[in-house]
Amino acid sequence: MVQEITIIQQNDTHGCLEMHEELFWGAKGPYLKKAGGFSRINQYVKDAKNKNPKVLFLDGGDLFHGTLPLVSSKGSAILPILKEMELDGFVPGNWDFAYGREQLKQLAESLPFPAIACNVKDEESGKTLFEPYFIKEMQGVKVGVIGLTYPYVDQTMARSFSKGLVFSKGLDEVRDIVQILKPATDLIVLLSHMGLPLDVKLASIVDGIDILLSGHSHDRVSKPIMVNDTIVVQAGSNSSFLGRLDIAIDNGRITGVNYQLIDIDEQLAEDSVVEELVQTAVGRYENEKKEIAGQTNSMLHRMTLNEAPMDQLITDAYMHSLSCDAAFSHGWRYGPPQAPGSLSMYDLHSIIPTNPKLFTLEVEGKELLNILEKNLEQVFSSDPFQQKGGYILRSSGLFMTYKPYNPKGHRIQTLQVGGKDINLSKTYKIAGGGQQLFKGMEEKKTYHEHQAIELIHSFLKDNGPYQADWKNRIISV
Repeated sequence: MVQEITIIQQNDTHGCLEMHEELFWGAKGPYLKKAGGFSRINQYVKDAKNKNPKVLFLDGGDLFHGTLPLVSSKGSAILPILKEMELDGFVPGNWDFAYGREQLKQLAESLPFPAIACNVKDEESGKTLFEPYFIKEMQGVKVGVIGLTYPYVDQTMARSFSKGLVFSKGLDEVRDIVQILKPATDLIVLLSHMGLPLDVKLASIVDGIDILLSGHSHDRVSKPIMVNDTIVVQAGSNSSFLGRLDIAIDNGRITGVNYQLIDIDEQLAEDSVVEELVQTAVGRYENEKKEIAGQTNSMLHRMTLNEAPMDQLITDAYMHSLSCDAAFSHGWRYGPPQAPGSLSMYDLHSIIPTNPKLFTLEVEGKELLNILEKNLEQVFSSDPFQQKGGYILRSSGLFMTYKPYNPKGHRIQTLQVGGKDINLSKTYKIAGGGQQLFKGMEEKKTYHEHQAIELIHSFLKDNGPYQADWKNRIISV
């Protein structure tokens, strides 16, 4: 007997509770249009469940971090909203660990749906922090859902994220769980926050996964990727998209698949209850929304790999306020775009929600070269399991050309600092913010009292409307 089920995915919402500007690509380049919001997402899913009770709605992580309401409340501001959502399960993303193990556990225990992850364990007990999987039965169809969180939280994020926890890639754990679920379910779903390259690699070496819902890398997959009989999809970020899989199953075998990447646009209806809860959550920050920090003449986004205007604003502000040869910011992917016009203090908290404390650091030219080569390896490694970064490190004061597919340690072709070729024996003073940047060099950092948002605000006040210069300084050749 053929059964028809629907799986709906959201991932990497990063606290984008409301409709906001989202970046899209057209023939003339990037453009913005309104998208997103939890009220429209929930109404869409409710309508789908009303038409077919065999609908499973899953969240792929980075749910509790990214905008001022969430960060200032350590994630709790979103809980009333999530209790009204139609979600059936959730896997934590790397940013969900931002408030520490105990806070994440408390948040997860407050959810009306299960949090799952098979590859993060308590360091002392060796027990998984969350249940590794769950089975959902929908009118006779049994779906096994395995959770797989980001495996490199301890290597790429601040130490406080992973304190008391041990992470693994989860390959053995997933294999073992698949064997448990095979005889007990009709369909096996892996809900992952590893990133698309890692997930595709995993699907190529672990058998028995029917569907892999990928997260972390913010990819807008419009056509399913088929790997080793596994359907792999991902649904963008910022609550701007949903991924929808309509599947026909006959005796435990998938006989039909239809996939859509759905824009959450203004044409979709809103869930009035969720919208009221969203307005309550963001309404507490009305003063920050009204306080204008400055103006931008440029569209701000971080949707490009080498460099992006949103991050140029950050590193230009660091250079303006700190005496240094070059300034750096992490290659983050989060943060909705900002249209030209006014920037509020609320917007600045969306641009850099971590609001890190600033530091300066002295390094020799040879060491700086090695730092940049290591970053390129983390972005472009031929082994997906060695890809641990986001985008390329953002910078001001630097000019670099590189070959992305050269061997490890041999990608950089030319490198200039302050307009001059790098001197490998010279000591350079560089600036940045937070423990995540230049991780492992804490002993050499000199932290200052200023935090990032304060410096960006000051920079905008001192220099008037921000204008990104659009000069390519990081170039693949």
